[in-house]
Amino acid sequence: MIEVAVLFYLERKAWGTILTPLNILMLPYVAVLLISVGMAGHDGFVEFYYPSILLWNVGLLLFALPSFLLAGYAGKHHYDIRTTAIADDEIPRVFVVIGIVLVLMMMFHLLSTVRSSKFLIGSDEFAEEFVGFGFWGHLKHFCSIMLMLFIYYLNRQRLWLWLLIIPLLLVSFINMVKGAIIIPPVVGVMLRIASGKMNVTPRLLLMVGLSGVAVFFITFGAAVVIVNDIAMNSGVAEWIMQRFVHYFSSGTLGLSMDMELGVPDRGPFTVIWTPFINIVNQLTGNGEVLSPVNPTYHFTGISLTNVRTFFGTLFIYTNYVQFALYTLGLSALCYSMKLLCVRSKGLFVNTIYYYYCALLAMGWFEFYFFHLDVIETPVMVMLLHVVAGLVGRTFPIRPLTLKTKPLPSNP
Repeated sequence: MIEVAVLFYLERKAWGTILTPLNILMLPYVAVLLISVGMAGHDGFVEFYYPSILLWNVGLLLFALPSFLLAGYAGKHHYDIRTTAIADDEIPRVFVVIGIVLVLMMMFHLLSTVRSSKFLIGSDEFAEEFVGFGFWGHLKHFCSIMLMLFIYYLNRQRLWLWLLIIPLLLVSFINMVKGAIIIPPVVGVMLRIASGKMNVTPRLLLMVGLSGVAVFFITFGAAVVIVNDIAMNSGVAEWIMQRFVHYFSSGTLGLSMDMELGVPDRGPFTVIWTPFINIVNQLTGNGEVLSPVNPTYHFTGISLTNVRTFFGTLFIYTNYVQFALYTLGLSALCYSMKLLCVRSKGLFVNTIYYYYCALLAMGWFEFYFFHLDVIETPVMVMLLHVVAGLVGRTFPIRPLTLKTKPLPSNP
């Protein structure tokens, strides 16, 4: 806790904001860690292995080094790194058209899947058939990116954007992957905070926390009540609560058990580079598709877990030198992007930056940088940037005025 308090103070002093990669990685983990330690050894949960915290102590110190070096560089060159405002606030009309087309396509595909599938909505099998792979899987991710942007563009004059936001959220919920549900709204909220549309307040933090709880209860409630045709009662609610607590602590307790057992799931460094290796394999005709999913499960007392938090998963697939170099490199990339955002104030580079920050924010659960989305997201965002530049017309539409020629004056 002392390390976190010192790093938080230095980070806030260096950058003038709490919206930095280090804080976004560190603070959610600390909150989850405290809860995990408090419930470990109670209500059936395993005891906590405290030496596992040392891995995060070392990882956070390494991650902080590029932050302070780049902050010092910015100060030396008199960059105003405390300015976070995003200059772009006018929504391109083409984005609205894209949003409408996406909603119509996904709703049509949903109806088609409902008719053809033997599984019910709310099951993992239905989610896999709906948007689990192929064209529709990529389109689902594109929906997530548009959702981030629409949340950013939302204001009192654009309440009609809810007509696009809600269906796009529905696509994420049917997908049943909780990280994919949580991350896009988190990116949208961070973009709003960075632009000055929202402020970090206890009320906002409470709403974000309650929304996260709601996501879990809705997805698990659908899986239990709809798929298994069971009426909601106190027993079902208690079962869902146990699974929620398990999910919430599965990363920290998974890492704790893994290190206590001597890290039996050690693997090659190539796992961390899975998306890049898969792309190379496809381009070279290899055809092999690697999966970064950890095959080793531990029983925490309630259920099984194969996630190890951000630094835990990175540690499993690296040696000490690789661990240090990757942590320093990823931190340097994130803080370089932050400097670029401050200087350019562009929405699209900010979207990519805060998407990576959202992946860091999920570090209490798992390491998300070995998925294809880390490559696919920047590509899709930059394509939207090009499209917006080519079309160039934005909302709100100015009212049309009728131009008339003045009547000739009498001679």
